[in-house]
Amino acid sequence: MKPTDVRIVAAVPSFRQVPFAVPLTLSSGPITGLTEATVTVSVEARNGRTANGVGSVLLSHPWAGGTDDAMRATVRGLAAALPAFGTADPLQHGARLLDLVARSSGPRLAAEVAAGPVDQAVHDAWARAAGLSAYRMYDERFLNADLGAYLGPDFAGSWPGDQLSATPATTLPVQHVLGVAEPAADAAGRHWVKLKLTGRVDADIARVRAVAAHGARISLDPNEAYTGAADLARLLSSVRAEYAGHVEYVEQPVPRGAPGPGAAGPLPVLADEGLPDPRELDALTGWDGIVVKTCRGQSSALLAYCWARKRRRFVVQQDLTHVGPALAHAAVFAAHCSYSVPAFECNSLQYAPAGNAELSVERPGLVTERDGCLEVSASGVGIR
Repeated sequence: MKPTDVRIVAAVPSFRQVPFAVPLTLSSGPITGLTEATVTVSVEARNGRTANGVGSVLLSHPWAGGTDDAMRATVRGLAAALPAFGTADPLQHGARLLDLVARSSGPRLAAEVAAGPVDQAVHDAWARAAGLSAYRMYDERFLNADLGAYLGPDFAGSWPGDQLSATPATTLPVQHVLGVAEPAADAAGRHWVKLKLTGRVDADIARVRAVAAHGARISLDPNEAYTGAADLARLLSSVRAEYAGHVEYVEQPVPRGAPGPGAAGPLPVLADEGLPDPRELDALTGWDGIVVKTCRGQSSALLAYCWARKRRRFVVQQDLTHVGPALAHAAVFAAHCSYSVPAFECNSLQYAPAGNAELSVERPGLVTERDGCLEVSASGVGIR
């Protein structure tokens, strides 16, 4: 037991609609707006200190599955469960949340995203009660168990803080997103581009060719659109042969639940929608690496990142159209990590700028791109 362990006194969710300035079109269709779920948690530490913490995420049901109403209900249910968890550190609380997610009757990914703001708020309140940055607390001084308790005996003696930078980055290069309906010319002048694909192999190869002509470094994201092994093999073969100098990796080309497509040699293929519970990542086969997303919660993001680093897997961080507190959190998390590709996806600048109105006053450098980068400034307390 640690004096900084916290008991959750209350957890209050709230919701608001965030409109998109332009649709973000995935292989499954356009997204024109989403619900922002915010959870505020009040805690009391063993040492008597109290604090509030905040977690936030957009409930992207077109990506995660389920419905907006169902995801809201899951947020409410998970928040209501917190006070019964007792007194513990945030990773222990996070493990209990993951157990609840595993027992959820709806789509697992939707439940993970709904758990995201609940888990984030616990980490934020824990660190605020201590008056410290959470990223300075992920070690034996403040946690009750090492990574071995979550990721298996190979991780015994290791702590999340071992993989986090003591001197976080102050700027992050921006990865621009091109939805499936947006012109290739929008890649002009960009250093990093994430290209959404449709699953129609000939059209996708032509689109890669058109975007590569603008000189950007590209990642490909079909969002599970490749249901045929032959088409996927042709896409990967073409990209490897013709665009090896432009394309960095491919995200989740096959549906979640499908076997990994196998190692792709110089073109890593990464699991995203199909990621399992982070405590079960050793069972993940057929993938070169993983995508870390803070929308799944601070506990899941930390464990997944530490697993990938220990296992020497290709690892990147992506977002889920983070706005406001979620964007600040994702940026500060990324600033403390060392990824295989440094680009930071931040697509709310393109699609949902209205969600960043308060952030533009508090941290204008985080929502203003300069020379292809964003400025990262942390509060020094909590998770952002």
